[in-house]
Amino acid sequence: MARPRNRENQGLPQGLICRRRRRSNGAIVEYYFYCLEGGKEKSLGKDKHFAILETARLNYENQQKAERVLFIDVLERYKTEEVPKKKAKNTRNSNLQAIKHLTMYFGDPPIALEDIEPQHISQYLQWRKDTPAVANIEVGLFNAIWNMAREWGYTTLISPSTGVKKFPTKYREVYVEDFILDKIYEFADQRMTDIIDTAYLLGQRPIDVCKIHRSHIYDGILHITQQKTGAKVRFEITGKLKEIVDRRLASDSQWLFTNKWGRKLERRSLGDHFKEIRDKAILAYPELADEIAEVQMRDMRAKAATDISLKATDEHAQKQLGHKSKQMTAHYIRKGKILKPTDETI
Repeated sequence: MARPRNRENQGLPQGLICRRRRRSNGAIVEYYFYCLEGGKEKSLGKDKHFAILETARLNYENQQKAERVLFIDVLERYKTEEVPKKKAKNTRNSNLQAIKHLTMYFGDPPIALEDIEPQHISQYLQWRKDTPAVANIEVGLFNAIWNMAREWGYTTLISPSTGVKKFPTKYREVYVEDFILDKIYEFADQRMTDIIDTAYLLGQRPIDVCKIHRSHIYDGILHITQQKTGAKVRFEITGKLKEIVDRRLASDSQWLFTNKWGRKLERRSLGDHFKEIRDKAILAYPELADEIAEVQMRDMRAKAATDISLKATDEHAQKQLGHKSKQMTAHYIRKGKILKPTDETI
């Protein structure tokens, strides 16, 4: 059973206490205090009526604050409920890293959802200016989280990131010329040669090349479901691709490409192996060091898109890469078609 309040505190509203002080002349004076968080107190003077009115106001403000949703709480719910639904592991990890930085910024001190304004997004971008590309991704996720908060009923406001200017986006522009690729091939074994060729022939991401399983091949067709987007693409197994598939599946392995222990080849290991042969090519051809050093395994996808665009059309390249829009494919086409001089086109 709770201890009854002192007589002087009986009848006072929640949070208000009265303390009596005896003066040197023997008179007793009552002082009123409002209890704050952490055991602190706010003096409300000696006027009981004023103290009661002020306490009512403070209690109302505290109640309103308690009902306001903090953005960090929305972040936590998104992290718990939505991130695990993302198909690609890299996307989930990227989301978690972004949420980590959003929590650091909007959680110190915690800010209510409705108090976030466009200026806060601009300030966040400046806070993350050392990594502009990542900052753009984080603000993009902020927008997605805000829209989810609207679906959850936390707010009806439009995302404050709307209309805020992000950092200029720079897309990769490297096109691997055949003579540069030939230098890399010189130091690749049959397995790495087959991997590079397959990435080029299919125009798929390295992770999707690593994931090709024996079960994905039937009726003379290679079926790929892209890990990043879930897009489905199919390839007729003919020509050079057939040579590679037949050679790789001659063993008992269930995976088209394996590591040195015969297990599934991981994306990180593929990157490490590619770097090893690229570094050997750099040492052997120092005069081409800059061009060779620029090449990454993922550039085979752009090389495929570019070559298809030059030989056929952009639409063919779009289908090959499994893109939903021409705009996305355009970022992978690193060369335009060869033009004729003016006097030959008139």
